[in-house]
Amino acid sequence: MKKTVVLLWILLAITACGQNSPATDTAALEARSDAWESALNAKDVDALVNLYTEDARLLPPDGLMTSGQDGVRAAFGGMIDAGIGGETTRVETTVRGDIGFIVGTFSLTSGDDVVGTGKYIETWRRGADGQWLIANDIFNNDPSPKPKMPMPHIMITHSVDDADRWSAAWSGPDSRSNMFKDNGAAHVHAFRSEDKPNLTGLVIAVNDMDALNAMLVSDEGKTAATEDGVRLDTMMIMTEVK
Repeated sequence: MKKTVVLLWILLAITACGQNSPATDTAALEARSDAWESALNAKDVDALVNLYTEDARLLPPDGLMTSGQDGVRAAFGGMIDAGIGGETTRVETTVRGDIGFIVGTFSLTSGDDVVGTGKYIETWRRGADGQWLIANDIFNNDPSPKPKMPMPHIMITHSVDDADRWSAAWSGPDSRSNMFKDNGAAHVHAFRSEDKPNLTGLVIAVNDMDALNAMLVSDEGKTAATEDGVRLDTMMIMTEVK
């Protein structure tokens, strides 16, 4: 009886030693994930396709789901032919028996330029030979940055007492340009008429119209206009026509 118990414990110990630990399973899966990235960047479509099961499902962005390695070859072969490479970053790797899951992000590159970013989730199966293969691969792109709306422009014309004094106020470190930029103007261009020297004007790209208007009617704005010899009764403000 005692010999039977001892032999049973020995068999259990041998069996336990022969099984992969969770850490080993995870490392093996992540090594196969790294092989996927290497195959893409080496432009080796055969090596990449061989990382998928024969019935692998591919769920690409803005495309139909495909089943089989032909779909994998078409999708990633097209990327390789277009000169697209990439880099993946794993966020989570999980192994449950012979099934593995990887969640991550990716960036696609063309030469030195990043041409897209996104995220993906893969399910992997471990085959009879112990190798991990992708059974399901879903990925989609991050939203494109919203285009910046063009800034509206306004034009201000007015007469001044002394055009040279007014022009001088628009140059130097403490110029009126900086004052306007601190109050809603992205940039300001100052003009003066050649035919009428005391006729001057501004073209202003505005990123905060409320701030600019508030400054123009404030005590600070009125004081600056007085110092520069602006004749407020001649001022005209025109907005850009869209």
